[in-house]
Amino acid sequence: MGKNTLKRSLIVGIIVLFLSTACLHVVAGEEKPDLIIEDLLILPGHHPYEEEFRCRVKNVGDASTPSDKDLDISVTVRWKTFGLLPLIPVREFIGGTGGSSLAPGEIKDIPFATTYRMPLFGFYTFYCTVDPEHKIDESNNQNNVYTETVLFILQAAFGSWP
Repeated sequence: MGKNTLKRSLIVGIIVLFLSTACLHVVAGEEKPDLIIEDLLILPGHHPYEEEFRCRVKNVGDASTPSDKDLDISVTVRWKTFGLLPLIPVREFIGGTGGSSLAPGEIKDIPFATTYRMPLFGFYTFYCTVDPEHKIDESNNQNNVYTETVLFILQAAFGSWP
């Protein structure tokens, strides 16, 4: 009978140890924002070649972002050599909102450029990052990057249209 009690105690101890380490964040109830970029938007302008480029940012976390910290994005545009390898960086942009909070589930489109600042022709890959300097304490910083390839023909962009 002593061996069975020892086995049960050991099993219960292992289960308690597992639950205390693996599920600590669930038990503690720590809520944090989690920012992702859902899409790269190319909005048509009033005149030809006046498209506006925006990143659609969403908070998929359990808490709002702090209103005293800016919601920043950075975008690097790289030329895809022969439409295959994104080698040469040709543009870099920074965008953001000045200290506005983003509630859980809320979406915000952050502008970062217009067509006249974009390349003339070819395939280009956009590398978009939300909160690049990790100013906002998030539950997951690993999902802050979004990439998309866009074709430019005489500065007209063909990519994601809302």
